[in-house]
Amino acid sequence: MAVENRYPLTRPLFSDCPAEKQSFHRPDKNTTARIRSSRKVLSIKHLLLIFGLIAAFFAGLARVYYYVISCDQLEIKNVEVISTSPQVKQQIEHYLSQYNLGNIIVCDLNYLRSRLIRLPGVKEVRLEKILPSELKVEVVPRIPRLYIHRGNYQLVDEEGEVIASYAELPDDSWPLLQDSSGWRQNYKEKIALTCQALDRLQPALRARIRTIKLLDRSSLEIQLAGDPVKIMASDSNLAESLDYYLSSLSAWAEQLGPVEYIDLRLNDRIYIKPLTLQAEKASAREKEAS
Repeated sequence: MAVENRYPLTRPLFSDCPAEKQSFHRPDKNTTARIRSSRKVLSIKHLLLIFGLIAAFFAGLARVYYYVISCDQLEIKNVEVISTSPQVKQQIEHYLSQYNLGNIIVCDLNYLRSRLIRLPGVKEVRLEKILPSELKVEVVPRIPRLYIHRGNYQLVDEEGEVIASYAELPDDSWPLLQDSSGWRQNYKEKIALTCQALDRLQPALRARIRTIKLLDRSSLEIQLAGDPVKIMASDSNLAESLDYYLSSLSAWAEQLGPVEYIDLRLNDRIYIKPLTLQAEKASAREKEAS
């Protein structure tokens, strides 16, 4: 049986969707893209106007700055000094009264702080500007710890910084620290180690110490107030050594009489030198000389 095919072989069975967007084809010829320029060229008048505005702005700013630094209302008139030490407070007030601090806006606090911290007894300085004309100065004083002798007598703190200098030892408020090597090396380290050893003592016992001599890096020679005995001890167990000495002194005096020195640096033994032994040797030398 013959079947008739009504669709030609060259005709596609399916056609494109009518809603599909058709492709756009440019003609086959060279085209040149045109760029539209939007740059505007300023004229000489515009440039002069902009330059004049900038010059006027800076000129006005300079006039405002000059007015601020020359205004009488902004001159520093009041200085408040706060310190726990009356001596340091008076020293700072006297120092600042000698200078005209000028305008509070241009006052250089860093420079002023560097000048104040160089004064004896001053450890730290905090400055604050209080508009319109007041300066607040907070001073942390150095705490006296020891007297030392380096050419003259000096009162120093725990860092070895000099608080005051004297031609003669003024009083016995603080222990006198001596160095067997004459402070030729490790000055600040020796001061710090001695202060640490004293901090481990009770306040009542620490107040009785009058003289401390550094024998070596870890050995001290102590003399108490009203007691001529020289006590040799280690800085690591200074408190225990002094307590033991005070509790045993009367017994040693009964057995040996007056004592020249006591060496407590060793843990398992004690060396005691009676004062009479030295007197006997001196009398023997006198007899030999005669």
